[in-house]
Amino acid sequence: MKRIKKIKSKMMAGIFLVFMVSFIVLMINIGANQRVVIESQSLLKDNFPSVKYAFQMLRALDELNILLISPDTTVSKSVTVDSFNQTANNYLKELKNYLILQEKNITEPGEKELTESLRKGYENYQKSIAKNEYNKNFEAYRVKYLHFRENILSIHNINIGLLESKNEEIKNSATRILNVQEKVGIIGLTLLSILIFTLPLLLINPIDKLTERMMNFYKTNFNKEIEIKTNHELEKLEEIFKKIVLETKSGKAETESKKL
Repeated sequence: MKRIKKIKSKMMAGIFLVFMVSFIVLMINIGANQRVVIESQSLLKDNFPSVKYAFQMLRALDELNILLISPDTTVSKSVTVDSFNQTANNYLKELKNYLILQEKNITEPGEKELTESLRKGYENYQKSIAKNEYNKNFEAYRVKYLHFRENILSIHNINIGLLESKNEEIKNSATRILNVQEKVGIIGLTLLSILIFTLPLLLINPIDKLTERMMNFYKTNFNKEIEIKTNHELEKLEEIFKKIVLETKSGKAETESKKL
């Protein structure tokens, strides 16, 4: 029973080791991949929205500027005062909406100050339009327009720069992680290969030794060669055991018959 318990213990220990090696390799790979995913999400969550908001603000601002200063879109026969004002107000609302979104997406050092400057630039530009400076004092309008536009570009450029630097960091991090995964995979496969080849030997060797002892016992005590018709370790052991039992019974029978 002790030998059986030892074999069972070895088998359970071997299975446990195989499981643990596989589990550790899996957890390392999952952790490494999760790190890359988290770093990639920071690009989409933090910087890309600000780039998008800045781009849309630039588009709306330039279209509004064209509307205000182009001779073809000033109040004329083809453009009524109401439609002109409505279109200008729509652009201003669009600018304000994207400005509010940017104010809610401050994620980088220095971005808060740039966004505050952007808010002031928007308010000054809005006041300039309300005062009709694009007609009455074009130079004053132009200064506020360019200042507001520079504020938008500052937000755009800082986030573009961070996107590029973070993207480079993610590439480097992914390269390091792939190297770690490769090394862990090689080590894991090596350990699994050792366990796979060693475990059967640990389980079968005690049975083979016991079989060999029983064969020697049979030859020594019965002076006969034993023929085994199977190669299966347990069936071989069982067959030897049966032969020993049969020889023992026949020996007892002969002894009893001689006594009679």
